[in-house]
Amino acid sequence: MVANLIGAGLSVTVHDIDRQAVEAAADKGAAVASSAAEVAAATEISLSMIMDDRVLRSVALGDDGILAGAASGHLYCDLSTVSPQASAEVARAATLRSVGYLRGKVAGSTGLAEQGQLTVFASGTREDFDRAETVLQAFARQVLYVGEGEAAHYLKLAHSAIVGAYAALLGEAVTFARQGGVDYDTVIDVLESGPLASQQLTLKAPMLHSREFDNPPSDIDTAAKDLDLVLLAARGASVPMPLTAAVRQLFSIQQARGEGDLDIWSVIRAFEAMADVAE
Repeated sequence: MVANLIGAGLSVTVHDIDRQAVEAAADKGAAVASSAAEVAAATEISLSMIMDDRVLRSVALGDDGILAGAASGHLYCDLSTVSPQASAEVARAATLRSVGYLRGKVAGSTGLAEQGQLTVFASGTREDFDRAETVLQAFARQVLYVGEGEAAHYLKLAHSAIVGAYAALLGEAVTFARQGGVDYDTVIDVLESGPLASQQLTLKAPMLHSREFDNPPSDIDTAAKDLDLVLLAARGASVPMPLTAAVRQLFSIQQARGEGDLDIWSVIRAFEAMADVAE
């Protein structure tokens, strides 16, 4: 994403606790800051993409965070999958400092990020979205405004729920068909080429065939974290989500087996273990 921002002719300043990531960005032409606050001080628009609520609070609200270095009128856009509750804390703090705050969410894999073909949808004020749109277009094929406040968070969490449920449903269905005597690879080929085909299944079909679930673009641990956020937000909104809760338990099986670092589609192993089907 940084490479695409630089490629679009934008002046980019970066900070990360991962020194290798910083060095890679610097090699592409980015300036290096010593803190998130320094990034905000050096820019008109700052972006963050991090793992969870704890890190968001540190990056946005910490003593060396974005809001500590942002001048009045700065625009901060967080692209992370975090809870609406944590995001609302950041929004309140940003308002007190006269800093704009845009909730930008990302859909797509690391490959699409490298190609500048992500889908980004954002919520906040329309004015803030219009300011950020050109920047977001540097690494996205589509940038959409979806409403005010935390709307983008709920949409991203809905996306996460579907991704998890889809992987689990395919794992369950493939295991069922195998128990009925259908060859494993044949099941995948028929599902991938027939009327139930999807971009997601086409993307993951080679991995399912090879069963090489290591070094994934999205792993079980991250997906489990996302579903925890979904269920927390659902409780707050009084929305029952029994299917999502069941999928989260399936991810717990994989984590208990020490396989949380494998691709989300390795959830098929949970069904194979329960059905006593050889992998």
